[in-house]
Amino acid sequence: MQDTAQERDSLKQEVQRLTVQLQERSLISVKKEHAHQGCQTEDTEGQKDYKSLFEKAKQKVNELIKDKEALLAASETRASLNTGRDEEQDIDEISLQVGCLVHELDQTTKERDELRSQVRFTDTSRDLIVSLCPPFCSLIELRHNVGRLLISFVPALDLEQVNYECNVIDEILEQVLNEVDTR
Repeated sequence: MQDTAQERDSLKQEVQRLTVQLQERSLISVKKEHAHQGCQTEDTEGQKDYKSLFEKAKQKVNELIKDKEALLAASETRASLNTGRDEEQDIDEISLQVGCLVHELDQTTKERDELRSQVRFTDTSRDLIVSLCPPFCSLIELRHNVGRLLISFVPALDLEQVNYECNVIDEILEQVLNEVDTR
């Protein structure tokens, strides 16, 4: 594209140079006509030379204009080809981004399904715990009461440190009962 622009600029400069040269020669021709009015045969020959030079210059200008138009058309064609390549690159980039988004969507869908499965399991576990809660709560309450009774047999027992959700109180009760039976 830059090459085309440089070539166009150089052609413009050449056209301007030829135009200036033509104007200078026209001016010289006019000066000669006025300087040598008595000698018309020489002027006619000079005019023919200038006319042929002028015609050649006009022809050269026309050729340069045609060349310039051809170069402009070629540069526009190149620009449109580059635009096509840019569009292909944009399409490739967008396709890649879409592929990444689809992959990310698949990952998110998997994670969602796993989380739903965990929620179902948690709901099932919660329902089981809720169904077992009344007997479990009464067992814990019973262990509290047994612990208070055991204080009279085991004064060193610290009820604040006892975990009523496990079998510790049951084991202590069993030991106390075994001691009472052996007496």
